[in-house]
Amino acid sequence: MVELQTMLAMRGIEKQFNSNRVLKKAAFSLHKGEVHALMGGNGAGKSTLMKILTGVYTSDGGHIEIDGQPVTIDNPNAAQALGVAMIFQEFSLVPTLSVAQNIFLNREPRRAGGLLIDDAELIRRAQVILSELGEHIDPNMPVAKLSVGMCQIVEIAKALSKNARILIMDEPTSSLSEAEVLRLFNFVRKLKSNGISIIYISHRMSEIFSLCDRVTVMRDGENVLTESCRDLTMEALIDAMLGNSVGATMHWQARDHALGQVPALELLKLSRGTYFSDINLQLYPGEIVGLAGLMGSGRTEIMETVFGLYAASEGEIVVNGQRVQSTAQAVATGMALVPENRRTQGLVLSHSVLDNFTLPNLTLFKRWGKVNLAGALSAVNALIKNLSIKTEHPRKVVGLLSGGNQQKVVLAKWLARAPRVLLLDEPTIGVDIGAKADIVQLVRQLASQGTAILVVSSEFEELLAMSDRLVVLNKGRATRVIDRQDIDSEEMLHRAVQA
Repeated sequence: MVELQTMLAMRGIEKQFNSNRVLKKAAFSLHKGEVHALMGGNGAGKSTLMKILTGVYTSDGGHIEIDGQPVTIDNPNAAQALGVAMIFQEFSLVPTLSVAQNIFLNREPRRAGGLLIDDAELIRRAQVILSELGEHIDPNMPVAKLSVGMCQIVEIAKALSKNARILIMDEPTSSLSEAEVLRLFNFVRKLKSNGISIIYISHRMSEIFSLCDRVTVMRDGENVLTESCRDLTMEALIDAMLGNSVGATMHWQARDHALGQVPALELLKLSRGTYFSDINLQLYPGEIVGLAGLMGSGRTEIMETVFGLYAASEGEIVVNGQRVQSTAQAVATGMALVPENRRTQGLVLSHSVLDNFTLPNLTLFKRWGKVNLAGALSAVNALIKNLSIKTEHPRKVVGLLSGGNQQKVVLAKWLARAPRVLLLDEPTIGVDIGAKADIVQLVRQLASQGTAILVVSSEFEELLAMSDRLVVLNKGRATRVIDRQDIDSEEMLHRAVQA
């Protein structure tokens, strides 16, 4: 048996914030040329452990070795010098600059005694690193013109140009199409064959078993499992993450539901330029309809148009009998939208949970021309309890919450208005299996109380868990409507979408 070289060893890592002990003798190891998944529920300690590795935080105890040598990582520059780099969900690229300029930003080759940037050498170096990665991206191309998948490759090239040997990839497929995911996987395998070690953070179970060699699971700041993916079942992985068996949450049965007699939402020959055309739909109170399609099929564009963010080029949107042509009208008729990207579209990350909750609900808590903070606090505390939002207090900055809890805050601020029509665009993207089950249960419960719900999800398992009917979209057109009772498996829905 070939002995594997240990690239990274973190042992006995401790971290405490005030009285909250976040990491409890946490450990993580990484072999050279290995893809090692790091998993756990929101708040399990994954992010804190990685922030210690990248120098954002300093540990309160324990030690780190790289290449068998003890190291001190007390700032991001120290991590970079040791070959550690992280690729975040939100890219750090400058859209107006070229690929080459982004790769070597603040490290540009110079000429004329260092006074001028050597553009020719900049392009040459970028071409060398992209060629070594097997990528044919024009280094002169502005990043703004690249696809999300290509931007991710540029981020990786930027990290490798700094001699990174350990790459941390945080939810790398959350915004990628199916084709881009396959391309990324091939790219990661190429990096692995070149001896690059990768820490892969994802909540998508199928990716872990498809791509990773080993997986480590954290829960409540401790390691509960490190195992070869070959020797692990999905059920065992889920059990390790949540501490109990949740098989039932992964396989929801079709819902028994009663419908209202009058549509809550009608789309009549709705079109918007080249994005989608001739969409006809009736959504009834108490019903959940899923929009199923690949990225680029028009799913998000339909949701944005229905909520009035963009004008339709043809057709009508009718909510509870009233024609809607703007966001203000949509909200006035009882509609709410949970957008695809909570961090940029759904929340003000630098503000508190209370502020984010109150912002779209000022009219509900206005008294004598002022905001009734006591009323807002009472309402937000009730929703924090009902939705099991993990936060020390409602004045905590929402950007400091885990992804699942941020998503629940986005839901909470709209639930305060008791919406009659709820639009959900990727409602569980980037959240762990426990938070996902909570959100699915909440959506089903809202529908049982009479809310009409239109949902988009890239995860077919999730669509099947929630939807009563599914509208299949292909290149902006509705090609088929399927009753949930007529779908036996995810594979059947895959075939319908790709037909």
